Amino acid sequence: MAEKPDNEKYRTLSMCDFCSYEIEECGAKPVFARDLDCGKPLPDASAVLACDKYKSPVEILQKRFH
Repeated sequence: MAEKPDNEKYRTLSMCDFCSYEIEECGAKPVFARDLDCGKPLPDASAVLACDKYKSPVEILQKRFH
């Protein structure tokens, strides 16, 4: 079996998929995969890699129940 090229080995996770805020309403200034020059094209250029408003749902649950 042929080995996959490097750009197909990586999985791209968008921070927005794991954030407590709604992307349309949060007013964040995200950094997208297309803005990053890492020398390798990422499979999903629209994925958010960094964000100034990210709020983990785990943090919210910890504050409510602990």
